[in-house]
Amino acid sequence: MKEVREYIETKKQGVLELQIKETEEKLGAAFPNQYRDLIKLVNNAEIGEWILYPIKR
Repeated sequence: MKEVREYIETKKQGVLELQIKETEEKLGAAFPNQYRDLIKLVNNAEIGEWILYPIKR
C-alpha cells in the first residue's frame, strides 16, 4: 500500500483504527481491508481527478 502513497497528491495524516471503527458503526457498514489500509496512511486522498472523502476526526 505504501507504493500507492507516491501517487497521492494530498499529504493529510491518516486516521486511527478506532476512528475507522467508529465510522463503520455510524454507517452500519464495514470498509474493505484495502480501503482501511489506505485511510490509515492518508485521509482524504486525491489521485488525479479522484477524491476520496475523508473520515471526520
